[in-house]
Amino acid sequence: MTKFKNIFREERHFCNHLFRLLCYKKEDGGKDSGLGRFLSLTDLPISINVETVSAAEVYTEVAVFRDFYYYYPNRQGFLVALYDIFLPVMREQYGGKITNPTPLRDLLLQLQGVHPKDFSRHLADTEDDKLFYREFSALFNAKPDFLLICDGLMVWLEVKFWSSFERKQLRRTQNIADLCSSDLFASVFANQPNRVVKLGSKRHIHARREGDFIDWANVAQIAEELLPHRADNYTVKALKALVEMDARKAGSHQTDAQPEARGRAA
Repeated sequence: MTKFKNIFREERHFCNHLFRLLCYKKEDGGKDSGLGRFLSLTDLPISINVETVSAAEVYTEVAVFRDFYYYYPNRQGFLVALYDIFLPVMREQYGGKITNPTPLRDLLLQLQGVHPKDFSRHLADTEDDKLFYREFSALFNAKPDFLLICDGLMVWLEVKFWSSFERKQLRRTQNIADLCSSDLFASVFANQPNRVVKLGSKRHIHARREGDFIDWANVAQIAEELLPHRADNYTVKALKALVEMDARKAGSHQTDAQPEARGRAA
């Protein structure tokens, strides 16, 4: 009989176990903490020691724009400033397909009572508005899997297991990271630089080639080496199941270059 844990593919489940690992001995473990060992899998410009790890911040499901908007004293002023800084970025990324969307300051009365995550549902009269405000609203809908702030660097982590990395999602995550490093968010992030890191498996061939990549198999190994009870630890067992499922899928010769189910475990 096959146990459910051996077929369960939900990425949030494994992200929860990763969070547990990242918090292990965070207060005093330094290089031997879960976070320290995880960051050591990268070439990020971070000094990993007891002080930096204990002071580090670990966030999951990071809806940063929603939270910042909620607490910002002048919400309309924030939205107008975001429009001004985001428009040049979108013009460049869309290669001229976005030219002159309706200025947000001209639409605020029309959008009164509408959350920014829903702006795109109300503004599709022109192609410029349709494209630009779709991306604008996406900033408020997106939730990168993790944000790790350590030693003056913001590490934005996108996690995949069964599904593929999509370029559009990674580009949006990079946009979020760059905006959070800008003056607009200086009051909470102090203009700290950023890196976007991908956590996936050996099947994610193209994502690996593009750099800043961590393999789930290495994370599973760290968990077994660090966590109490070793192979009998619940998180260790969960990550082992992930690695084994991934190996079976790799045996079917699927990679992230081939069509796969989109989103979470489809």
